[in-house]
Amino acid sequence: MSRTNPENEFEALVYLAERLRLRFPELPEDTAFELIADELESFDGVRLRDYVPVLVERSVLLRLRTHPSRVA
Repeated sequence: MSRTNPENEFEALVYLAERLRLRFPELPEDTAFELIADELESFDGVRLRDYVPVLVERSVLLRLRTHPSRVA
């Protein structure tokens, strides 16, 4: 597994969870995974999956920045 070049979408999402935990240490691990799952669901059925982890990360970060008290 490579952080900079993940082999698949799942691996990229695992690294996303790690980055979220490092960036937001007060964020419970379960919450991080829930946020990722929520955002990932919005991309269900998308045929081109290469950018899904990046888009999920962007959406999660936006949620954490805009409403940190509602998410944690």
